[in-house]
Amino acid sequence: THLMQGGLITGRDGGILFARLRYFDPEKRRAGVPPDVAALVSELTDRTTVVTLINVGATDARTVIVQGGAFGEHQIESVEVGGRKHTIGAGDFSVKLASGSGAKLTLTMKRYANTPTLKFPWERR
Repeated sequence: THLMQGGLITGRDGGILFARLRYFDPEKRRAGVPPDVAALVSELTDRTTVVTLINVGATDARTVIVQGGAFGEHQIESVEVGGRKHTIGAGDFSVKLASGSGAKLTLTMKRYANTPTLKFPWERR
């Protein structure tokens, strides 16, 4: 929870998950990272989240959906990768990772800007 999502552990009493990010596998239509994909949140500030995504698989490309917040409550304003800034303006975005590749992403976010939801990203479109 700390390393992959930038979040707090919910505890044994069924507390609500507070996390900066959540991941989805659009191919298998499920929550979580796709097979062979790893994520590491390395920095959090009040407006930014730095995450590294890596596809450790040797043969297949993977797509992962990155969502702002455990319940889509954070708006992702932009993503900077490789010195290039991309405007997002949504609660989630997709990243396609070639086999054996990875990227360090710096997300600029407006926290608690969206209504929380349990719907998966493809159900909100």
